[in-house]
Amino acid sequence: MFILNIATFCALVPTTFALPRNVFKLPDPIQPQSRGALPFNKVVAFGDELSDNGNGSFAHGITGNPAAVYGFGTWTNGPVAVSYLSHLLNAPLTDYAFGGCCGGGDFGATFDNAYTASEAGAASLVDQIANYSSTGYRGIKQSLGFVWVGQNDLSLHTDAFWEGDPKNLQFATAAAEKTAAAVKQLLGAGMPYVLVANIYPKHRAPVTAEYLCGPSTSCKDTWGKVISAANSAVQSSLSQFGNKVIYYDAFGYISRVLDNPKKSGFTAPLTDFCDGMGDATWDDCMVKGNAGKYFWMNFVQPTTRAHELIAKNMKMVVDKHFGL
Repeated sequence: MFILNIATFCALVPTTFALPRNVFKLPDPIQPQSRGALPFNKVVAFGDELSDNGNGSFAHGITGNPAAVYGFGTWTNGPVAVSYLSHLLNAPLTDYAFGGCCGGGDFGATFDNAYTASEAGAASLVDQIANYSSTGYRGIKQSLGFVWVGQNDLSLHTDAFWEGDPKNLQFATAAAEKTAAAVKQLLGAGMPYVLVANIYPKHRAPVTAEYLCGPSTSCKDTWGKVISAANSAVQSSLSQFGNKVIYYDAFGYISRVLDNPKKSGFTAPLTDFCDGMGDATWDDCMVKGNAGKYFWMNFVQPTTRAHELIAKNMKMVVDKHFGL
């Protein structure tokens, strides 16, 4: 298991990092699309630990063995969804996403550090787009934008116990406004299309039962409704951009997988995860090589196999959007 060097971690200046990295190997069964079938040939990604392919882990001062979190530069045991998607689309990835650890006090990117400050010093969505703009929006007219952020803001701005808490509506409004503002900036700068993934079903992640709801099913159900309401607000806010936005329902797809995990090959109990339960699951995942049967890598992060399935579903949505 890995240890964070917190002193180094928290001293980061948010806009300094989120530099593009793209170092990973993909399994053979995943086949790329032929070039020319889509109206873009690059992917530029913005987001948090669900999309970070190296920025946060290399910048944050990881110590331990392996040094790059789990050995892949990501916050899971291999590539993340956008890396797989980039390969499937045969479109090279520039990744500004910036992650942090485990969903706790050192979480990664948020919508905007002025709205939700990342104690880890992670570059927010606003900062990441600013970093991209500092390159002169390199390659923007040939690039598909990818935005997946919000789950770190969710944890600090919503009430999982009372659906009617006014701050839940306030969060939905803020999520919609901030997502739409980011998309508007990218499209206005010349990006032809932006894929926006909504907030995943965090109420079903191990972190929720462990640190928020405990055994309360009503709490988890309530938080799920809060997330769904925020996602609906985001989707509505994106309608102004017409077919320039590809809306990806991460909440819906992941929920369906979790409803019937064995159908997708996840035979380990959904309450089990590779890192954080102790030596038994860690050894099963990382020593014996059985991580593929687990959906969850840690308290908030899916395993790379789950990321691969998400990417394949994203690819289907992209293809459908363009009538392929």
